[in-house]
Amino acid sequence: TVLVVEDEPAIREVVADLLEDEGYAVRQAADGLEAIDELEVDDVDLVLSDVRMPRLDGPALARRLRRHGYAVPVVLMSAVDVEVDLPGVGFLPKPFDRDHLLHAVGSALGSHH
Repeated sequence: TVLVVEDEPAIREVVADLLEDEGYAVRQAADGLEAIDELEVDDVDLVLSDVRMPRLDGPALARRLRRHGYAVPVVLMSAVDVEVDLPGVGFLPKPFDRDHLLHAVGSALGSHH
């Protein structure tokens, strides 16, 4: 299960659809706070999060997850390069195509299992 965290509904839907087409179960959140709510309901295998979002951005979400003991891999998506020095946090530059998305997701899941 992949949790897609993105404040732009159109981008969130496209990413979710691509992943579902590849057989992934997908849940969605509009920002980091919604993502935390989702994770309290049920675990996921990967968090795929935008960097710049209102309320709680991607890097802050990743730090909060680690601080609260979540070992779930996180892939941050952004058009600007971002350094997040946390274990299990990857980076996917925007814009990306389907193959880059699937590679990033597969790599994050593969390195975790």
